[in-house]
Amino acid sequence: MSHEKWLITGLTSIILIIMALVTALTYSLNWSILAISTLIFLLMYPLIFSANKYYQFWCQSIMQLTTYTQVLKDGEHNLKYKKQNKNNLLLELQQEIEALAQNKLKKNTQNNTVESLLSHILDSWPIPVCVFDQNLNLIYRNSAMNAQIQQPMLNGTSASNLGFKFKHGHFSHVKFDDKWQKQSINYLNQSKKHWLFSAIDISQLLNENQTTTQKNLVRVLSHELRNSLTPMASMADTLLCSEQLNESQTRMVLDRIKSRSEKLLAFIGQYSQLAQLPAPHCTWFNFIDILDEAKSMIRAPLNVHYKGAGLCYGDENQISQILINLLKNAQESCSKDTCEVSITLYSQQQNQVIEITDNGPGFANLDNALTPFYTTKSTGSGIGLSLCDNITRNHQGHLKVSNVDPHGAMISMTWPTKK
Repeated sequence: MSHEKWLITGLTSIILIIMALVTALTYSLNWSILAISTLIFLLMYPLIFSANKYYQFWCQSIMQLTTYTQVLKDGEHNLKYKKQNKNNLLLELQQEIEALAQNKLKKNTQNNTVESLLSHILDSWPIPVCVFDQNLNLIYRNSAMNAQIQQPMLNGTSASNLGFKFKHGHFSHVKFDDKWQKQSINYLNQSKKHWLFSAIDISQLLNENQTTTQKNLVRVLSHELRNSLTPMASMADTLLCSEQLNESQTRMVLDRIKSRSEKLLAFIGQYSQLAQLPAPHCTWFNFIDILDEAKSMIRAPLNVHYKGAGLCYGDENQISQILINLLKNAQESCSKDTCEVSITLYSQQQNQVIEITDNGPGFANLDNALTPFYTTKSTGSGIGLSLCDNITRNHQGHLKVSNVDPHGAMISMTWPTKK
């Protein structure tokens, strides 16, 4: 039974009880039936009138509260509810409803302000942005998106009719090619999923990165060319300055120049084709041979002490380039009359380790030692050690730099071997 029916039943019961009590009282006083009937008839009208007024009061109060809450639910705040007497039991309920209404009005005002601000910001944004509802129908697009699509974008139009393709939670469009960075984000609004699509033009950034890559590539190649061509030019100059050419010495110099030139050309050819370090072609090779070749490329007094295995696993051309770079770095940093370098090659479980130490001053800044183009030498380019690190990482290994006591630098390279 509803509360309304309970109220009607209660009021009716009260009237019947009052009538019964009046009838019993008048009957005990020996009233006549006509007198009793007349009294009951006269009492019925005010009782029914009072009950109806009471019923109407409560119904009207509840209906007003119901209408007020429904209006608030629809977003209207112009309707004002009649204030209740302070003794009215509905006063507290009315106050709670008004408090909720004020909170909702405040939140709606804030939301409208935020939405208006966001809409204004997005409309002035140079980044194309649009929003689709859960049915993939357009509900918002800014001016930049409208200009990029170059066709009418009416709210309610499906994404497919606007040229968008939706697959695996991501939008795509022919107007946004590889020079655009696209992003699709889904979010919930009033328990309904919405999709926000945006695109950023990165063509200028790509061009800048390409220019930077080209400059770095030129610097790397120039560095490697100087490392190899300078000693070769020096050896050739020594021969040309001799009054009489020693055949064995000439053949040795020409053989060194020929061997190094072939390896350098192969290295540069692969590097320039891929614009990055080529994937290493790993084999077992004679480490002593490439070490002797690297030593011959250094002009200054250089003593190299080697111990370890005769065979090394890796890309012979790239490991040869590492040795030339590291020996040249050691020679350039050494301030003593003779540069002393110790090289050790050994295996550690399934890995191969090459350790190189010198008697120079050590690294001035260990944190930036492997940073490309960073150097503390006045004539250095900051490329050699970074290139060695890249080659080591291409061999699935890692390069570590450290200083040794009392002075000197150590470079340790480790990468896995294949038996």
